[in-house]
Amino acid sequence: MINPNLNLKVIDSPFHHMVIHNFLDLDQASLSLEALAEQEFIPTESDLFSYSASNNLSISDNPDIKSLYDSLCSKVWIRKLESLFDVSLSGNVDMAAYVYMNGDFLLPHDDELDSRLLAYSLHLTPNMTLSDGGSFDFFSSNTEGEAKEIVKQVVPKFNSIVIFKVTPESWHQVSEILSDVQRFSLTGWYHG
Repeated sequence: MINPNLNLKVIDSPFHHMVIHNFLDLDQASLSLEALAEQEFIPTESDLFSYSASNNLSISDNPDIKSLYDSLCSKVWIRKLESLFDVSLSGNVDMAAYVYMNGDFLLPHDDELDSRLLAYSLHLTPNMTLSDGGSFDFFSSNTEGEAKEIVKQVVPKFNSIVIFKVTPESWHQVSEILSDVQRFSLTGWYHG
């Protein structure tokens, strides 16, 4: 299901990450994408975020979602990630879907929790632009590892994925949605 002809290159700054376009083979993934869109999304809000989230999809019994999950944790894909990011992964992968609507956001954070080594966000909304909001923003950090300023904005293009190494410096956010577009993504973590 993952496109076998990907251009894989880790970018070092502001922290180790990749932005991969045409990530999924859309012919193979069409049923999985339909199944994702049919999930129940529960509005969730705090002072740090506002979005709607699915249940934990890594334990879904839906065969189309399971097929997508299995491709994200296939041995071949995990070996590529280990080599590219110089990490040792356990094969344990989290996966959930998120919808951000007008006014929704996710404030800066670094994803450091438990055994997370890599984070990913697969973008599934067509035709988003920077003016819609919802960009995936990377921050520089100070010597204490705290977020300073936005140094890179990734517009969530359809069928592109951002994968990055989770470190004390991997500060990122989803900027506030500024239009009526619904930003749909599949997000999770690879554990060590």
